Amino acid sequence: MKETKHRSTRWALGAWALVLAAALLLAGCGGAAAPAAPAGSGAAADQSSDSSRSTPVAVVQAAQTDRITDQFALEKNVSGVWGEDAVQYISVHVPQLECGSSDAVSLNKELAAIYAADFREYEAYEEAGQPGGEYPQIGVGWDAYWYGDCVSLVVRSRYDGTAPWRYSGWCFDFASGRQLTLAEMLQRMGLDPDTVQQQVQRQAMQAFDREMAQGAYYESLRLGGELSQMRMDTLEYNELENLCLLLPEQNQLVLRGRYSAASEERWQQLDMEIPLQTAAQPQAQPVLTDTFDGVQVQLNGTQATITVSPAPKTATWDTELNLRLEQAHTYPILGSYNEYVDVCIGQQTDSVFHPVVYLLTKDGVVEYVDVLRCLLFGNAMICQDPIYIANNGVSLERSGNSKVNLRRKDGSVLKLADLLSEWSTQDIPYSIAGSYNYTDENGWSWMDLTSDGSVQLGVQDNSRIDQGDAAYLGVVPEGMVLGISANETEAGQSSIEFVAAFKIDMYNNLTLTMIAGQNPFAEGETQLQMTYSCG
Repeated sequence: MKETKHRSTRWALGAWALVLAAALLLAGCGGAAAPAAPAGSGAAADQSSDSSRSTPVAVVQAAQTDRITDQFALEKNVSGVWGEDAVQYISVHVPQLECGSSDAVSLNKELAAIYAADFREYEAYEEAGQPGGEYPQIGVGWDAYWYGDCVSLVVRSRYDGTAPWRYSGWCFDFASGRQLTLAEMLQRMGLDPDTVQQQVQRQAMQAFDREMAQGAYYESLRLGGELSQMRMDTLEYNELENLCLLLPEQNQLVLRGRYSAASEERWQQLDMEIPLQTAAQPQAQPVLTDTFDGVQVQLNGTQATITVSPAPKTATWDTELNLRLEQAHTYPILGSYNEYVDVCIGQQTDSVFHPVVYLLTKDGVVEYVDVLRCLLFGNAMICQDPIYIANNGVSLERSGNSKVNLRRKDGSVLKLADLLSEWSTQDIPYSIAGSYNYTDENGWSWMDLTSDGSVQLGVQDNSRIDQGDAAYLGVVPEGMVLGISANETEAGQSSIEFVAAFKIDMYNNLTLTMIAGQNPFAEGETQLQMTYSCG
C-alpha cells in the first residue's frame, strides 16, 4: 500500500511540474515543448476527451495547443446573405498567436484584416433557421501542425456555401518569436528547400497533365495559348511561398497546393507528400536512351539531356539552314516534369533533317522536344506542352521511314509526326503579347510582341531596331519560353537571337529571364523587369 501511494504522489508531482513548465513557456513565448498532435478550431478541432487530457503527455499537448487561440469567433445561422429567405450557417474562427513578439503581433493583425473584417457585421444579425439545420456553410477555420516549438498555421476560408475551401499558411517559431518562411520551416526538418521545390512542381505538373489528358479539355484551350497559361499558373502557384505545410501524422509531411483546371472551380486542390527521411527515396528508374543520326537523348531519373553531334545528316544544316555544328554539344532538357517509360527520336519531315525527341510518360501521354526548332531559335532544348491527344500510350517505335509511332493500350497506332504538326500550330500565349518598355541608366529599350509570332525590338536607346519572329517553346518555372530571332531593319546583316522565359505579374509587367544567348536590352544581365505599355 505504501509503495502504491508513493508512486501516485510522484505521478502527481510530475504532472504539476509539466503544468508549471507549460505556463512558463507560454509566459515567455519560447522554450522547447515536445511535438504535439495537430490542433485546430472549427470543424477540424481537437476531439480528445476530458479523460485523455488528464495524462502528463496530454498536459504538454494542451500547453502547445493553448499557444494559439481564437481572436474572433462566430457561430450562428443568419438570413439575408444570399437573399431574404436564404439561411446561411456562419462558422468563423480566426486564430491568434499567444506571443508578444513583434512578428506575432504583426501576424495577428494580418489574420484579423484578412479573415475577421468580412464577418464582424454578422454579429448583429438575428439568429435564423432551426438550430442544427443543414444549411450552406461559409466562414473561417484553422489547424495548427507542430514541429517542436515551430508551428505551421493553416487557415481555410469560404465565402460561398457551394465553393471549395481556400487554404493559406503561415509558419512561426515560438522559441524565437519569429515568423518563418516555409523554406525555413523545411530546413528545420532537415530538408533542402530547392529539392522540395522541384519535387512539388513536378508532382503538380503531373497532376495537371493527367487531368487534361483524361478530360480532353485541351482542344478549345490550345490555339490561343490558354493551355500554356494554365501550365504556367500551376508552376507559379506551387512555389513554396504559396503552399501550406501539413503534418497529419508523425514523420508524414504534406504540402498543400493546387493546379489550374478547366472545371468551373478553375483550381483543384492538390496534396503532395514529401519524404521526411533521405532513406525514403524512390526506387531508381532505368536509364532511357536513343540515338538517331547525330542526335542522342538520355533520361536518367530527373536528369534529361540531348546531345547534338556532327554527323552526315546534321552536316546538311550548314548548306540548307546556315546552321553549322563544329563539335558535339549536350543540352539539358528544360520544362520536363514527368516520369518517363520510353523515349524515341524520329524524323519530322523528309525535305530537311528535322529530328524530334518523343518522351512517353508513365501516364501514357506523349511529350516532345523539337530539336531543330530549338536550335533555330537559340541554344536551349525545351520540352513543349504534352500532346494530350496521344494519351493511353504504352510504347514508342520508329518506323521504316524514320517517323515515330505510338502504340496504345487498345492496340491502335498513332503517327506522331502528324499529331506534332497539328499540336505545334498555336499562337504566342495571349497573356504575354503586348508592348513593353525597359529603362536603365544608359537609356531605354522596348519590345512589341504579337500573338501571331511577329516581334520588333528597339535597343541601344532606340538606335537599333530589329524585326523578326518569336516561337513559343514551352514552360519553365521562370515563365513561358520564347525563342526570338530578329534582323536589323536597315543594315540587314547582323541579327539578334536569344531564348528567354517571360512571366507576367499582377500588374501586367514582364519579368524576362535569359536562358540562352545575349540579352539585347541589357548586356550581361540575366533577368530584368519590363513595364507594360499597351496590348
